[in-house]
Amino acid sequence: MMIKVKNLGKEFTTPQGKLTALQNISFTVVEGEVFGIMGPSGAGKSTLVRCLNYLERPTTGTIQVAGRDLATLNPRELARVRQQMGMIFQHFNLLKLRTVAQNIAFPLEIARWPREKIKDRVEELLNIVGLTDKAQAYPHQLSGGQKQRVGIARALACRPRLLLSDEATSALDTETTQSILGLLQHINRNLGVTIVIISHELAVIKQMAHRVAVLSEGQLVEMGTAAQVFTRPHAAATKRLLTTDTLAPPVRSQPLSLEPALAVGEVI
Repeated sequence: MMIKVKNLGKEFTTPQGKLTALQNISFTVVEGEVFGIMGPSGAGKSTLVRCLNYLERPTTGTIQVAGRDLATLNPRELARVRQQMGMIFQHFNLLKLRTVAQNIAFPLEIARWPREKIKDRVEELLNIVGLTDKAQAYPHQLSGGQKQRVGIARALACRPRLLLSDEATSALDTETTQSILGLLQHINRNLGVTIVIISHELAVIKQMAHRVAVLSEGQLVEMGTAAQVFTRPHAAATKRLLTTDTLAPPVRSQPLSLEPALAVGEVI
């Protein structure tokens, strides 16, 4: 089991009092799968993903990653576990004064990899994400899709077993989104990386996820295979979400298998 979440709750203290962002959430993520988490804005999706890597410490409940309870780890141990958990952000979060290659190298420098190994790994990652010709470019010289590819390469730098994707395509147009999703499929199928993908874009979850969890007002209201959730929803919140999602582009209705991926498409 890659992730095991049990009775997770998260509260924030505000001037108006305590705000409950998540309550009593339990689920597991199997190694090698793409696990989708969807829900409307404000449902608690981003808070949940930040709890999964302990950027936010849960108020209640436990999170185990690869059998290790994150609450029991000291800072050094937690840092090691986080190296096995890559993170992809909506707005890329690239370092503006670093080249593409230097951005990808950054987590390797923090992990104190030898210089020659960093060079080799960066070249390998540039090839994986299709940016070998952009190694010396700066973020402002890249398109949105290229920036996200740099973000993905950086997230893969330390060879993580788990990739957390928080609204990674929300700032991209439809064509570029398809290119990025194709890359993520390639990473999941060919590199064996487990992916947790969080999105309010139902088309993204429908295309990518093997299993899906639905959040509403901080609670997990439904979970099942992508086919079950999208074709036979049970929770009222899920039905509302599917009914109101009228702007999503058409995508494949079948969940992905874990078979080898097709070649990654053209870089956008």
